[in-house]
Amino acid sequence: MTVRDYYPIFIDLSHFNVLIIGGGKIGTKRALTMKKYGANVTVLSLSFSQELQNSNISLIKGDASLIDTNFLQKFDLILTCTNNFELNKKICDLAKKIRKLCNNPTNIKDSNFIVPIFYSDKDLEIAITTRGKSSILAKEILSKVKDLINNDEMRNLLDAMYNVKLLLKEKIKDPSIRYILYHKIYDDEVFRSYASKGNLNKALNRVEEIINEYK
Repeated sequence: MTVRDYYPIFIDLSHFNVLIIGGGKIGTKRALTMKKYGANVTVLSLSFSQELQNSNISLIKGDASLIDTNFLQKFDLILTCTNNFELNKKICDLAKKIRKLCNNPTNIKDSNFIVPIFYSDKDLEIAITTRGKSSILAKEILSKVKDLINNDEMRNLLDAMYNVKLLLKEKIKDPSIRYILYHKIYDDEVFRSYASKGNLNKALNRVEEIINEYK
């Protein structure tokens, strides 16, 4: 069986028109989340959850089986979240024919994009997918990754590496040399010791030493 490859990407949903087909549990979750991230969301369904009714999301009461490509043209992303597997497939097939992005949560084979399990904060965004095999396991994996990254050592190192990037851009014009130095600095035990403990000034002093040694 051919396994489809999906290219991972994070998208700014601002000004994207998103269509959610289905107003139940899954459709509601997808709609509220994408609205939170700035998308212009429309939900089409014969019925809507109370959460959707209480939201400011555009709701269209209608029969999804009557959807055609003219209607789908209005949207950038389409998610088929009904409990009718055949209908979900039919709509995704129509969407893909007009080069739209469509996700079918009931069958990943019909989808040309995946909605992953994800974590986001001001510094990090992490997404996990099992390609539709088990969202529960994806959540467990994500939980373990969050335990790994949510500590002072990792956050201090992240902050230090950001400052390293700024310093290298200021001092080194050649991007190929910046690349070499960036990795050399990251692997330097003295720098990492200072950086992970939150001693940014000493960490950056060590960076200056490494830059001068390279010259």
